[in-house]
Amino acid sequence: MPITRRAVLGILSSSTFFLTAPTRADEPPTTLATGAAALRFAQGVASGDPRSDSVMLWTRAEPTEQKVTESVAVLLQVSEDENFSSVVLESMLVTSEASDYTLRAYVDGLQPDRYYYYRFLGGADSRSRTGRTRTAPAADQSADVTLAFASCQSFEQGYYGSWARMIADDQAAPEDAAIRFVLHLGDFIYERSWHTRYDGSDQSRYVPEFPDGVITDRNRHAVSLADYRHIYRTYLSDPWLQAARARWPFICVWDDHEFSNDNFQSYNNYGDRPKLEAQRRQDSNQAWFEFIPTVLDEAEEQPAHDFRAAELASAADTNAAARDSLCIYRSLRWGKNLDIVLTDNRSYRSAPCLDKHAAAALDLPMNTVTLVKIADGGSSYNNGQPPEFLPYGDGTVPNFARERDPGSCLGHQQREWFLAQLEGSTARWKLWGNSIPLLPLRLDLSSVPLAGYEDSIFTIDPWAGFPHEVSLLMDHLEAKKVTGLVSLSGDHHLHGAATINRAPDEPEAPAVAVDFAVAAISSSPTYEDAASVARKGPPGFRSLVFSEADGKELPLWNMTLSRGVLASMAYDKTGLATLAEWLGPNEANPGLKFVDTLANGYGLARFREDTMDVSLITMSDLSEPFEEAPPVRYRANFSLPLWGPGEEPELAGPTFEGPAPFPFAPPPV
Repeated sequence: MPITRRAVLGILSSSTFFLTAPTRADEPPTTLATGAAALRFAQGVASGDPRSDSVMLWTRAEPTEQKVTESVAVLLQVSEDENFSSVVLESMLVTSEASDYTLRAYVDGLQPDRYYYYRFLGGADSRSRTGRTRTAPAADQSADVTLAFASCQSFEQGYYGSWARMIADDQAAPEDAAIRFVLHLGDFIYERSWHTRYDGSDQSRYVPEFPDGVITDRNRHAVSLADYRHIYRTYLSDPWLQAARARWPFICVWDDHEFSNDNFQSYNNYGDRPKLEAQRRQDSNQAWFEFIPTVLDEAEEQPAHDFRAAELASAADTNAAARDSLCIYRSLRWGKNLDIVLTDNRSYRSAPCLDKHAAAALDLPMNTVTLVKIADGGSSYNNGQPPEFLPYGDGTVPNFARERDPGSCLGHQQREWFLAQLEGSTARWKLWGNSIPLLPLRLDLSSVPLAGYEDSIFTIDPWAGFPHEVSLLMDHLEAKKVTGLVSLSGDHHLHGAATINRAPDEPEAPAVAVDFAVAAISSSPTYEDAASVARKGPPGFRSLVFSEADGKELPLWNMTLSRGVLASMAYDKTGLATLAEWLGPNEANPGLKFVDTLANGYGLARFREDTMDVSLITMSDLSEPFEEAPPVRYRANFSLPLWGPGEEPELAGPTFEGPAPFPFAPPPV
């Protein structure tokens, strides 16, 4: 008989267990043996990837006596009530040092659209906190759903007031508006620990010394499995993150910091040239698998698979072997009306189409939209007729990308799977769990009179660096009449909302999808990075980022992205909001409805049969510890009716609860 995926779970991971509820009523209770090791559950409990009949449960059960080196017994209980008077499953599990004492229990046989409670027990009456999870509605059940979406939670740059506020508000919400699950869009941890903030001040708190990490003048970074495990354990020591994982099931993808900043495949991108770090990539994959509960091998007919260590020393292609040790792109269904499609935007992407010094070498202030299109399009640019020379300088610089394959963020195999999932979906809404922003964030430098500048891109790390593939995706979706596609994205430490047109640089092209980018849970907002660059750069760029008066900085970066560079330059010189408004909007960013680069917070999305509503929630200061959930600064609210074939999405908003950010409201006096 062929070996099924479920049958090989013990081979694939000694810390993963496959269980079926309910326990038979005539079976005696399962009990721990006398003398079983006492356990500490210092990282709490969690659940992930809920389906209508199953969910993955998780904990880390470390023995309290360090002398215990063999496997330790853990008793899992699952109940329909919080008091565990209606237990539907009891099962003895084991974990060991080999998995850093983490364990994953895939439980099926559950009822749809229902809360379940779970806990883990060890010897000497040791027990975990109680976790709560929720199964999805049945595939034929029409059900509204509210979800939270979040990204980028640096432990050091801020406290987790965003999680605390989310929990407090959910506790006060009526049951029909309660959060059913959290979509985490990546940067769950940060592999780098910076010595200071951008301005040289101390971080809010620090990750303890790494077991093996490399220390540089500016930061420390992880280099081993021990380092990555250490970071996850530290992050999960936070009580508010623990409470969130215990309250809701999480659906997770990764971005870059789970391995290495701005990475692609198994390459780090710290220096001027990418560096292959296959063993480090495999170690980061293993740690993610150990600490993030996901349904991978356990799901039938999915490309995803559990961690499978490769022998890198003997592999012909150590890059691919390390990368492919774990596969996380997958899909889930939430009732009749919502399909959730999750992509991996790092493991299969091409190398950056331009190196870090390309613009400077061509005497350009930034990478222009045209330069990125030529470099990313490669041999396919201009319908397969790329220029021999780049259109810059004296026109004699060879086009280095002329023979290059077009760039890809998803890779061919994942892209084909992604499009097939969307085209084959029968759900009214298709939710794309997308770790990087799709919305346009360009600078309309071409609007500056007599300067000879071109519209430019501030960073090519997100989808802005892959315009060829964006056009492929949007063209396909339009041609196949796929509607109801909403991307929820992270990574950029800003709130944003935009309709996405068929061609990134054609303002008149029809809109095909909608993207909501969510600000960081706690990581420093994008503005701080831009301002740090501007303070060291030329005055012309500085006026696009902030205006100085009476020794204070007024942030203008939001205005630059939404209204345009002329609006910010005029406001910097005159302080006249009316003039700035008249000079906008930024035509290089068609469809951009809202952006706030100074925000920390999270998002809430509510899907109904024919409409969805989104709130982008911005928190007050998160730099100091707290006892009660910090207050919200403002909420930016949007509504989106479902659109049909041949129609364009019509995104309404933002409307604000609380003081709107500048330039959507006047600056504070």
